[in-house]
Amino acid sequence: MIEAFLLAMRQLRTKKVRTLLILLGISVGVAAVVGVTSLGEGIRVNAVGEIEKSHDLTLIEVSPGVSNGNIILITESKVRAVREYGSVVAPYTMDDYVTPNKTYFKANGISAKYMDAKDLKLEAGMWLEEGTYQIVLGSDIGEKFAKIEGAEIGNAIDARIRLYGEEGRAIDKDITFMIAGRLKPTGTDTDDQAFIDINIARELTGKDVYDGIIVKLDKSGQTPAARTAIEKLGLTCYSAQDEIDSVNKIMNAVTLVLAFFSSISLIVGGLMIINTMIVSVYERTHEIGITKAIGASELDIIRMFLSECIIIGVLGGILGDLLGILFSFLIDSVGRPMLVAQLGIADFEHLTVINVQILAAGFLVSLVISVIAGIYPAWRGAKLDPVKALRQL
Repeated sequence: MIEAFLLAMRQLRTKKVRTLLILLGISVGVAAVVGVTSLGEGIRVNAVGEIEKSHDLTLIEVSPGVSNGNIILITESKVRAVREYGSVVAPYTMDDYVTPNKTYFKANGISAKYMDAKDLKLEAGMWLEEGTYQIVLGSDIGEKFAKIEGAEIGNAIDARIRLYGEEGRAIDKDITFMIAGRLKPTGTDTDDQAFIDINIARELTGKDVYDGIIVKLDKSGQTPAARTAIEKLGLTCYSAQDEIDSVNKIMNAVTLVLAFFSSISLIVGGLMIINTMIVSVYERTHEIGITKAIGASELDIIRMFLSECIIIGVLGGILGDLLGILFSFLIDSVGRPMLVAQLGIADFEHLTVINVQILAAGFLVSLVISVIAGIYPAWRGAKLDPVKALRQL
């Protein structure tokens, strides 16, 4: 086997220009695949990073579930069961209110544990006191109240909630809340919500169940196990990992499509190898005849030609990876400032990401394409009749 590779190296050195052109054809194709794949991977990594920055990966939001067409409500017994899986478990209610000026808002009935679990920070004012009709506003709803209602911190705000009796008859209940504070912007739906004491909320609505539970874990690595256990209770779970999984699925599909189209250039490289190997078989017909006449088998001839293809594949893969890294660097250098300037998005460290898996894939693709492209020429050379081959000058 070593002799076959040494012979292949000598053959490739005798045709340096031809070998160089083949290597360029293969390496450019590999570089295109590596560069485009690194772009897709970079976009995915940046998107996941943004989610991780804006979301708490240790939080699980639990809502009522559905089983066999029946709704699984969050009762006190469900809350006690969920408490086994989180360091902080905060049930809450959520109801719709409207002011006399038709400003609609959602008010969450919460406890102090909810505030700790969601890490809510006050921008102004104070946090609500338990057992009072105080209300804390999210940043967006706070601005809306100031503009439309003229209500600031320390002011009272009238609101109405519509309830429904057993017969479905609408019952409107008027409440007056005292605005105690306003939260810092979070960039989430919390900015458009208001918060009241959970006992007051349940007293106003007469609810004996909860609309949701916030579960806080010590480490993000505990989230999958806790989520699985809670879902076994028949409840529905949501966490930031859902968004990350969605981004990963989408970007993996996009990267695969981009890599597929960029790999078309590898077909050109493969055709160059086929053409070169067929020409090589023709040029070396007499040599093949002598080799077979002195006892070489068809397998030996196939091994001789495939050795050249393997060397081309290895060298093309290495050169392609190096060019791919350069291509990735150019995309990052030119594309990142353009995206930041044209789209007005937040600056990020890198637009492309190169990892070992991408480089290994580029190398293997080069090797596989080279070997596959060499199979037919090698088989054709192995099937030559040694007598006819020796007659050819």
